[in-house]
Amino acid sequence: MSNHRVEAVIDLSKIKKNYEYIKRLAGDSRIMAVVKADAYGHGAAKVSAMLESIGCGYFAVACIDEAAQLRESGIQGEILILGISDTADAKQLRQYDIIQTVNSYAYAQLLSENGGARVHLKIDTGMSRLGMYCHSPADIPAVVEEIKKIKSLPNISVEGIFTHFADSDNPSSGFTVKQYALFTGLLDALKSEGIDVGIRHCCNSAAIVNFPHMRLDMVRAGIILYGLSPAPDTMKIPGLSPAMTLRSRIAAVNELKAGDYVSYGCTYKAEKDIRAATISIGYADGFSRALSGKISVKINGKKVKIIGRICMDLCVADVSGVDCAPGDEAVIFDCAEDIDNIAELLGTINYEVICMFKKRVKNIYINET
Repeated sequence: MSNHRVEAVIDLSKIKKNYEYIKRLAGDSRIMAVVKADAYGHGAAKVSAMLESIGCGYFAVACIDEAAQLRESGIQGEILILGISDTADAKQLRQYDIIQTVNSYAYAQLLSENGGARVHLKIDTGMSRLGMYCHSPADIPAVVEEIKKIKSLPNISVEGIFTHFADSDNPSSGFTVKQYALFTGLLDALKSEGIDVGIRHCCNSAAIVNFPHMRLDMVRAGIILYGLSPAPDTMKIPGLSPAMTLRSRIAAVNELKAGDYVSYGCTYKAEKDIRAATISIGYADGFSRALSGKISVKINGKKVKIIGRICMDLCVADVSGVDCAPGDEAVIFDCAEDIDNIAELLGTINYEVICMFKKRVKNIYINET
């Protein structure tokens, strides 16, 4: 380990391996790499540069700031903003040659009035979050008319259309089948009227695996790009390689006596004499206080239990019987099982776990070439 108190080690060769696996799954469909949220904590600039070097030409982000950072880091490929940008940012969209998601004629009109943009149309087929409302076949004619109006606007270039699945991590999801039928019904209606809407995409990570017939022109690879399953309990994907290892270091080792308390609130009391290691990671780094007394970490290959409350910058582990000293490495996670276990303990999903580590956690990259 380097001299950083906490570091996330990112193995770029594993992300490359995951991308190549997704390419095999996707067949003739193009791949859009979802690198929002700093590539799910893996570092968007580094990850995107590596992916672009091996042929990835499409990237998805959440907002204009993320898109601008990619351009400024040297990314040349197409970048789609999945969220809604302020119309005052239309100039920046053009400056950086960014594609903007459009969810309504009203929004497209505002973009047009501010100089225009390249756009992908977002269709809400049941997620009920963002997009033109299309929850039943009866909604299709109105959406067709809205798209016609959008395409008639000056300085608006419609280059794609997409929807987002709400339940595709369930391989027997009837709701996903319904969403896909609505989306393709809309596509058919547009085609029958001679309306070209460009690249069609609807598959997120789970759908790439579970619904291969829905891949259309392009797929959006998010969590599986980083080596994790969208639904660990129901989706086992043996072709994935988790790319992130989170590790800290021991700051001190203390001998505690039976009856001694550990950390705030005196929630842990030693029942016998123990050795305790103070580790340089806390909730300000993203190591949630809610994991206090629940989680184990690895020191010199052995699992040790975190005792007492996790503090802002430090936590304590019972290292009785473990040969360790200040400066030794403490591994918080280094595999999918560890990440999924943390998610379960927190009552959340693995996506949140890998996104929750803060700026003072240093990303270290290995196998860059």
